[in-house]
Amino acid sequence: MATPEFTFEGIYTPIVTPFHRNGEIDFDTLGEVIEFLIEQGVHGLIAGGSTGENYAQTVTERLDVAKFARQAISGRTPLVIGTGAMLTPDSLTLASGARELGADAILLASPPYALPTERENARNALAIDKACGLPIMLYNYPGRTGTMMGEAFLDQVASSRNFCGIKESSGDINSLHLLACDYPHIQLGCGMDDQALEYFAWGARFWVCGGSNFLPREHIALYQAWKITRDLKQTIHKITESG
Repeated sequence: MATPEFTFEGIYTPIVTPFHRNGEIDFDTLGEVIEFLIEQGVHGLIAGGSTGENYAQTVTERLDVAKFARQAISGRTPLVIGTGAMLTPDSLTLASGARELGADAILLASPPYALPTERENARNALAIDKACGLPIMLYNYPGRTGTMMGEAFLDQVASSRNFCGIKESSGDINSLHLLACDYPHIQLGCGMDDQALEYFAWGARFWVCGGSNFLPREHIALYQAWKITRDLKQTIHKITESG
């Protein structure tokens, strides 16, 4: 399978999923959210992530949200579709669906609760990669999954170049250093809102931030301040202004 090339760059907003009072998805409001974020200039959108409450949706509902997002975005900005699930077959269905919908990439977290070894987790990730053949943004969030994407995991998934980005949300600064120094081929992304400056300083190329759902311009301004100036003092000043 040919390796697609993809660059994760800038602010990627994990879209919230609006619901009606009866628990059904409010697609009208979801469309308004998508339009707002595109108009504000975010660099990419993630549908079906944990910020979008994917854990409260069936696989069918998650695919419905992904399909709606794809149609609403209509190629105006990259779309990443979340595929993390407790069961590998569910992740495979979501990944195959993402490919069929024409998603630009998928977001892949470790299966929650199961606590796989790093070897088992890597086999799960490689199976999902094989099912879709799309660029993959890994999502390392041991605080929610109980599983760390450490060196053993990263070494094994390195057999596929589709694993080209990682949203690092462990909160462990040593993991940031490990990724920046030993895995430069995996594009580094910040997944911790209170560590964005450290991530930028260590070469992070993108920032997946839930807060950009309601403050997109402020997040973009902070990212641009660092990207353009590479000046810590100016960037800290920008943080103070937006905070």
